[in-house]
Amino acid sequence: MTQNIQKTLEILQKSIVTNSKDSAISNAQAEKIAEEIFVMFDSIFDYNLMAQLSLSKDYKTLTKNQQEEYMQAFEQNLKRSFTDKLRLYKDEKLEVLGGEQPKNNRYNLKTSMVLDGKLNYIIFKFYDKEGDWKIYDVDILGISVIQTYRSQFGDILAHSNFQTLLAKLKSEITFESPKQ
Repeated sequence: MTQNIQKTLEILQKSIVTNSKDSAISNAQAEKIAEEIFVMFDSIFDYNLMAQLSLSKDYKTLTKNQQEEYMQAFEQNLKRSFTDKLRLYKDEKLEVLGGEQPKNNRYNLKTSMVLDGKLNYIIFKFYDKEGDWKIYDVDILGISVIQTYRSQFGDILAHSNFQTLLAKLKSEITFESPKQ
């Protein structure tokens, strides 16, 4: 994981050097960078479990086809969100601080990043999947990605239906530049 984080930072740093320190990463650059990063991390993330956890008890009410469609849309949405956030990267340093094993089948890897002069933490949460450690959640600045999705999805389903949730997942995040 430390090696993958280092490689990711090298890729990002290289993109910053080709830009200027003041300009954000372009949409095309963000997509290219994200593809390189996903090659390294796709085997580490358990997108299916993340999708299931984010939908909570509602996941079991879906048909097999709905579950498959939902998992694909969830993974794409998560990746689009990550790619979109790459454009905000300037020259932050991410450092692996260490980890703890709260249970035999769980491991939390703590990293730090300085943003705007303030130390922030990102915790990658792993579980043991048949001897292979997979990420099932990420806490960013103390906020769980899965709990955030679960809250948002629960709210959508409380006021609408699964098709509405699926449509939002498929179309919610775009690569358009933010309005200034």
